[in-house]
Amino acid sequence: MSKRDEIVAAATRLIRDEGVHAASISEIIAESHTSAGTIYHHFANKGDIVLAVARAGLVDPLQSALLAQGRSVLGPPDIFRAIVTTVRSGAVESALIVQLWAGSSTEPALRTILHSQFQAARQAMYAHIEAWLVDRGAVDAAARVDSVARVTLGQAMGFLAQSTLDPDFDSDAYVAEATALLDGIA
Repeated sequence: MSKRDEIVAAATRLIRDEGVHAASISEIIAESHTSAGTIYHHFANKGDIVLAVARAGLVDPLQSALLAQGRSVLGPPDIFRAIVTTVRSGAVESALIVQLWAGSSTEPALRTILHSQFQAARQAMYAHIEAWLVDRGAVDAAARVDSVARVTLGQAMGFLAQSTLDPDFDSDAYVAEATALLDGIA
């Protein structure tokens, strides 16, 4: 593992366990067993580290999961199941996502970073959903893409939040209901 990867892994642990605010540069230095010079050799500031954490811990695994589906058109149920499968496999940690969401609620710069990271994935998802709606005979597919994509992401966010916060969460029942809901959305 490279020093850069060690720094990202340390920052990921800190953010997941203590939140974005607790992951200061000095804490990241201590957790990664590196120096300030090493940190600043690889990253300009904490925002760059958080960006790398978001990319490595969320964006890349989710994009890989969607690409692994190997289908030309993915509908909302397929996208939702791919996200759930990725979380269940451990490739994406729901606790990390919840902490990044929490941090973005009070840090506009983090909100901008997360939004920009998901932009390419969002565009690809919109193209899949529009094609899926057209295949299903929706005459207003282009007008509905945004709202259908947001409902799909909302179901995924609900799964992530509840699987993190509720020890009695029945994830199988949730997935079955959310998938049925998303399948009927056309």
